[in-house]
Amino acid sequence: MSGVREALARGWDLMWRPLAAGGLVAGVTLALGMTVASAVVLALAVVTLAAVVLRVDGRAEPRPARAVATRHEGARGDVHDLAWTMVGRDGRAGERALRRLRDAAARRIARHGLDLGDPDQADAVARLVGARAYGTLTRRGHPLPTVGDLSHALGVLERLGATRDRTDPDPDPANLRTNQR
Repeated sequence: MSGVREALARGWDLMWRPLAAGGLVAGVTLALGMTVASAVVLALAVVTLAAVVLRVDGRAEPRPARAVATRHEGARGDVHDLAWTMVGRDGRAGERALRRLRDAAARRIARHGLDLGDPDQADAVARLVGARAYGTLTRRGHPLPTVGDLSHALGVLERLGATRDRTDPDPDPANLRTNQR
């Protein structure tokens, strides 16, 4: 029984002020000569408004802290982002994908002692990765390379390896499928 009493006491604590305001308004409106129906409707409106006003918290709600997503290279989100940037307009590769591939290629080629951005080493880099991949990696203007060109350059860089002991990539696109395991 005490649970019921506690619930009633809590309900009374929440509703006595709105009910008192409604009763006061009903008494005043009847004293001023309104009909009973009009006084009851106005009293119910005051009860409702008072209940809402008492329940509303006037303080501003704190804004939740924004979650900062940290990206790790090679993580699932990184691959997902790269996949979405692969195809731009007209079936050509997007600039963002080309930039990311160029950055990865510069790191991979640097491990072999060459600089992708150095014009004096252009012939050596072209021999290392092949003419098609070199043309894709050094293209700066429009038209952007096709997705096939981007995939070819990526395959060449994968087969190039991270160290100098694998310096003979096969730049022939026909062998891309046969060399993959």
